[in-house]
Amino acid sequence: MLIRRSYLGKIVLSVILISFVVLSSVLFLNLKVSSQNEETIQSKNMSNKQQKKKDEDKDGIQDFINTLTDNNKEIPPSKKVDAIKRLGDANKKRAIPILIKYLDYEDASVLDRNVNSINITEYNDISPARRYPAIASLVQMGEESLPALVEVVEKEPLDSTLNKNARVTIQYIFLRGNLLNGILYLEKASSESKVPNGSERLLIAAQELKKLLKKVQE
Repeated sequence: MLIRRSYLGKIVLSVILISFVVLSSVLFLNLKVSSQNEETIQSKNMSNKQQKKKDEDKDGIQDFINTLTDNNKEIPPSKKVDAIKRLGDANKKRAIPILIKYLDYEDASVLDRNVNSINITEYNDISPARRYPAIASLVQMGEESLPALVEVVEKEPLDSTLNKNARVTIQYIFLRGNLLNGILYLEKASSESKVPNGSERLLIAAQELKKLLKKVQE
C-alpha cells in the first residue's frame, strides 16, 4: 500500500513537472512572438517615418524650411537669408507660406556692406528686393504667390513693412507680366474682400499699379 502511494506520488510529481515545463515553454514562445511583433511594428513605424520624411523632402527644400521654422535664435542671419534665396530658386509652391512670414525679414548685410559709403537716405533707396530677400523669392514664384500676397495686403496695416513689401512684390510680379492684368486682379480682389478695411487696402494697391503703369507708358 505504501509502495503504491509512493508510486502515485511520483506520477503526480512528474505530471506537475511536465506541466510546468510545458507552461514555461508556452510562455517563452508567447514572449518571443510578442517581442518579434513589437520589433516588427517598431521597424515598420521607423520605415514609415523615413518614407514620410523622404516624401516631404522629395523636392529638396525641407532643410531650408527647417532653417526658417526653427525657433533656435542661434541660427545665423546669413543662413536664414541663404535659405530664403534657396527657396526662391527651388520655386516650390509649398514654400510660399514660409516666405510670406519672412516678407519683413531684412538682410542686415546689405547695410553692413554699405554703411561706410552711404547715408540712411541712400540706403532707403536700395531696391526692396535686395533689402528683403523674401520679395525676390516670391517674385520668382510668380503668380502662384499672388493669393497669399493679396491676403497680406488685405489683412495687415497699410503702413506695416509686411503690407508695403507685399504690395511691392505684387508690382514686381506684374511688371514681369502685364500691369493692366494686375490692376484688374487687385480690383476684383477688392470687390470680393470680406476683411474690415481689406477692400480699401487692395484698392490702394491697385492705384499704385495704375501709377506704375502710367510711369512705364511715359
